[in-house]
Amino acid sequence: MCIYSYLVAGDQNMTKHNKGNENNPLAGLDPGSIAECTECTCFNLRKAARVVTQIYDDSMRPTGLRGTQFALLVHAHAMGPVVLSKLAEVMLTDRTTLARNLEILEKNGLVRVEDGHDRRTRIVSITDDGRKKLAEAFPYWKKTQDEIKEMMGRNEWSAMISRVSRMVNQTQER
Repeated sequence: MCIYSYLVAGDQNMTKHNKGNENNPLAGLDPGSIAECTECTCFNLRKAARVVTQIYDDSMRPTGLRGTQFALLVHAHAMGPVVLSKLAEVMLTDRTTLARNLEILEKNGLVRVEDGHDRRTRIVSITDDGRKKLAEAFPYWKKTQDEIKEMMGRNEWSAMISRVSRMVNQTQER
Protein backbone atom coordinates (compact mmCIF):
# COMPACT_ATOMS: atom_id res chain seq x y z
CA MET A 1 0.00 0.00 0.00
CA CYS A 2 1.38 3.41 -0.90
CA ILE A 3 1.76 6.25 1.61
CA TYR A 4 -1.02 8.19 -0.08
CA SER A 5 -3.46 5.38 0.72
CA TYR A 6 -2.39 5.46 4.34
CA LEU A 7 -2.79 9.22 4.56
CA VAL A 8 -6.09 9.56 2.73
CA ALA A 9 -7.79 6.38 3.89
CA GLY A 10 -6.64 6.99 7.44
CA ASP A 11 -4.98 3.65 8.13
CA GLN A 12 -6.13 2.40 11.54
CA ASN A 13 -2.65 2.26 13.04
CA MET A 14 -1.77 5.74 11.85
CA THR A 15 -5.08 7.21 12.98
CA LYS A 16 -4.85 5.50 16.36
CA HIS A 17 -1.26 6.68 16.77
CA ASN A 18 -2.06 10.31 15.92
CA LYS A 19 -5.32 10.76 17.86
CA GLY A 20 -5.43 11.36 21.57
CA ASN A 21 -1.71 11.85 21.89
CA GLU A 22 -1.14 15.39 23.15
CA ASN A 23 2.63 15.05 22.67
CA ASN A 24 2.26 14.34 18.96
CA PRO A 25 2.47 17.59 16.96
CA LEU A 26 0.49 15.90 14.14
CA ALA A 27 -2.37 14.89 16.43
CA GLY A 28 -4.52 17.82 15.25
CA LEU A 29 -4.06 17.09 11.57
CA ASP A 30 -6.41 14.80 9.74
CA PRO A 31 -4.67 12.39 7.35
CA GLY A 32 -6.15 14.14 4.31
CA SER A 33 -4.56 17.50 5.16
CA ILE A 34 -1.05 16.05 5.17
CA ALA A 35 -1.65 14.02 1.99
CA GLU A 36 -0.21 16.88 -0.09
CA CYS A 37 3.20 15.78 1.16
CA THR A 38 2.94 12.81 -1.20
CA GLU A 39 3.24 15.34 -4.03
CA CYS A 40 6.51 16.72 -2.65
CA THR A 41 8.62 17.88 -5.58
CA CYS A 42 11.88 16.95 -3.90
CA PHE A 43 10.81 13.44 -2.92
CA ASN A 44 9.25 12.63 -6.28
CA LEU A 45 12.21 13.91 -8.31
CA ARG A 46 14.63 11.99 -6.08
CA LYS A 47 12.49 8.86 -6.37
CA ALA A 48 12.52 9.13 -10.18
CA ALA A 49 16.27 9.80 -10.13
CA ARG A 50 16.90 6.68 -8.02
CA VAL A 51 14.88 4.50 -10.40
CA VAL A 52 16.53 5.90 -13.53
CA THR A 53 20.00 5.75 -11.96
CA GLN A 54 19.47 2.06 -11.16
CA ILE A 55 18.48 1.37 -14.78
CA TYR A 56 21.65 3.01 -16.10
CA ASP A 57 23.84 1.38 -13.42
CA ASP A 58 22.44 -2.06 -14.29
CA SER A 59 22.95 -1.43 -17.99
CA MET A 60 26.57 -0.32 -17.65
CA ARG A 61 27.57 -2.96 -15.10
CA PRO A 62 29.58 -4.92 -17.74
CA THR A 63 31.88 -1.90 -18.13
CA GLY A 64 32.50 -1.49 -14.41
CA LEU A 65 31.11 2.06 -14.51
CA ARG A 66 28.11 3.52 -12.78
CA GLY A 67 25.89 6.08 -14.50
CA THR A 68 27.32 8.90 -12.41
CA GLN A 69 30.87 7.89 -13.32
CA PHE A 70 29.93 7.77 -17.00
CA ALA A 71 28.55 11.32 -16.73
CA LEU A 72 31.79 12.49 -15.10
CA LEU A 73 33.86 10.96 -17.90
CA VAL A 74 31.61 12.59 -20.52
CA HIS A 75 32.04 15.99 -18.89
CA ALA A 76 35.80 15.57 -18.39
CA HIS A 77 36.13 14.62 -22.06
CA ALA A 78 33.86 17.37 -23.37
CA MET A 79 35.34 20.15 -21.24
CA GLY A 80 38.97 19.12 -21.75
CA PRO A 81 41.29 19.85 -18.88
CA VAL A 82 38.94 21.72 -16.56
CA VAL A 83 39.23 23.34 -13.17
CA LEU A 84 37.49 21.17 -10.57
CA SER A 85 35.32 24.04 -9.32
CA LYS A 86 34.10 24.76 -12.88
CA LEU A 87 33.26 21.06 -13.38
CA ALA A 88 31.34 21.08 -10.09
CA GLU A 89 29.47 24.20 -11.17
CA VAL A 90 28.49 22.71 -14.56
CA MET A 91 27.42 19.40 -12.98
CA LEU A 92 25.58 21.19 -10.16
CA THR A 93 27.38 19.33 -7.42
CA ASP A 94 29.56 20.47 -4.55
CA ARG A 95 33.33 20.26 -4.81
CA THR A 96 33.64 17.75 -1.98
CA THR A 97 31.24 15.25 -3.55
CA LEU A 98 32.84 15.72 -6.95
CA ALA A 99 36.34 15.23 -5.53
CA ARG A 100 35.22 12.02 -3.80
CA ASN A 101 33.71 10.68 -7.05
CA LEU A 102 36.77 11.70 -9.07
CA GLU A 103 39.03 9.91 -6.60
CA ILE A 104 37.56 6.54 -7.66
CA LEU A 105 38.02 7.34 -11.35
CA GLU A 106 41.55 8.57 -10.70
CA LYS A 107 42.42 5.42 -8.76
CA ASN A 108 41.25 3.40 -11.78
CA GLY A 109 43.41 5.51 -14.09
CA LEU A 110 40.45 7.05 -15.95
CA VAL A 111 41.02 10.68 -14.97
CA ARG A 112 43.92 12.71 -13.69
CA VAL A 113 43.49 15.38 -11.01
CA GLU A 114 46.50 17.67 -10.78
CA ASP A 115 47.45 20.90 -9.08
CA GLY A 116 46.58 24.03 -11.01
CA HIS A 117 48.34 27.38 -11.03
CA ASP A 118 48.02 27.66 -7.23
CA ARG A 119 47.43 25.29 -4.28
CA ARG A 120 43.69 25.92 -4.27
CA THR A 121 43.13 25.01 -7.92
CA ARG A 122 42.78 21.42 -9.14
CA ILE A 123 42.67 20.49 -12.84
CA VAL A 124 40.67 17.46 -14.02
CA SER A 125 41.48 15.71 -17.29
CA ILE A 126 40.44 12.42 -18.83
CA THR A 127 43.23 9.91 -19.54
CA ASP A 128 43.64 7.68 -22.59
CA ASP A 129 42.28 4.79 -20.50
CA GLY A 130 39.35 7.03 -19.56
CA ARG A 131 38.62 7.68 -23.24
CA LYS A 132 38.74 3.95 -23.93
CA LYS A 133 36.38 3.27 -21.02
CA LEU A 134 34.04 6.01 -22.26
CA ALA A 135 34.04 4.44 -25.75
CA GLU A 136 33.34 1.02 -24.20
CA ALA A 137 30.47 2.33 -22.06
CA PHE A 138 28.86 4.55 -24.68
CA PRO A 139 26.91 1.77 -26.50
CA TYR A 140 25.44 0.61 -23.16
CA TRP A 141 24.44 4.17 -22.30
CA LYS A 142 22.99 4.75 -25.80
CA LYS A 143 20.93 1.54 -25.68
CA THR A 144 19.52 2.49 -22.27
CA GLN A 145 18.87 6.07 -23.35
CA ASP A 146 16.97 4.86 -26.43
CA GLU A 147 14.97 2.32 -24.38
CA ILE A 148 13.89 5.01 -21.92
CA LYS A 149 12.89 7.34 -24.76
CA GLU A 150 10.90 4.54 -26.35
CA MET A 151 9.26 3.56 -23.07
CA MET A 152 8.20 7.14 -22.31
CA GLY A 153 7.48 8.07 -25.90
CA ARG A 154 9.88 10.45 -27.59
CA ASN A 155 7.56 13.46 -27.28
CA GLU A 156 6.95 12.85 -23.56
CA TRP A 157 10.67 12.30 -23.02
CA SER A 158 11.53 15.52 -24.86
CA ALA A 159 8.93 17.47 -22.88
CA MET A 160 10.25 16.02 -19.61
CA ILE A 161 13.84 17.00 -20.47
CA SER A 162 12.68 20.53 -21.34
CA ARG A 163 10.68 20.87 -18.13
CA VAL A 164 13.47 19.57 -15.93
CA SER A 165 16.01 21.84 -17.64
CA ARG A 166 13.71 24.82 -17.22
CA MET A 167 13.17 23.95 -13.55
CA VAL A 168 16.93 23.73 -12.98
CA ASN A 169 17.49 27.08 -14.66
CA GLN A 170 14.68 28.76 -12.72
CA THR A 171 15.84 27.43 -9.37
CA GLN A 172 19.43 28.46 -10.11
CA GLU A 173 18.28 32.02 -10.76
CA ARG A 174 16.60 32.48 -7.39
